[in-house]
Amino acid sequence: MPYLKTIKEIITPETSIISSNCLAGRFMQDLNMKYNSPTLGLYFFYPDYIDFLQNLEFYLKKAQIQFVEHSKYKIGDERRSKWKHWYPIGLLDGKVEIHFLHYYSEEEAAEKWYRRATRLDMDKLVIIGSDQNLCTPQDMLNFDKLPYERKIFFSSRPVKGDSIIYMKEFDGQGQVGDPYKQGDLFYRYFTEYANTWK
Repeated sequence: MPYLKTIKEIITPETSIISSNCLAGRFMQDLNMKYNSPTLGLYFFYPDYIDFLQNLEFYLKKAQIQFVEHSKYKIGDERRSKWKHWYPIGLLDGKVEIHFLHYYSEEEAAEKWYRRATRLDMDKLVIIGSDQNLCTPQDMLNFDKLPYERKIFFSSRPVKGDSIIYMKEFDGQGQVGDPYKQGDLFYRYFTEYANTWK
């Protein structure tokens, strides 16, 4: 696959990738990495993702998951009702909502979240954002202000920010596309930007 050789020079096996959707999983699978981040097979709505990133160490090391019957977002319940199987929805510290999209039980979601969270290295982070799941331009700007050296935000809108990458291929669609179906495109933009991290 194109770009993977370059990406391996940027993302080492020790890197922990945090993302708001399944993009972290796509990277880790293609790079044959150990799952040393809990943000795999799930997604956040953006107000919660920004809160999560602003208090990352607390949410990963101290916060507990409480599972709930319903999402605090109407669209969250609508999506789950249309998904191919039921999946758990949890709240970290009663605040940050996580949709465990690719999990089949609360026990599985909790076990994998806590186990993978212990592997995360706060000194070797890559933080990824994408303008999906109720993301607003203000959320993008809030992401851009986060105090992480290695962060990148994939946007379908030309919002100005040092870490915000405008993907013109998705202009007018309201959000960027599926990283599993269009991984090469995400990887191209990633390598063009992330090379500045070296």
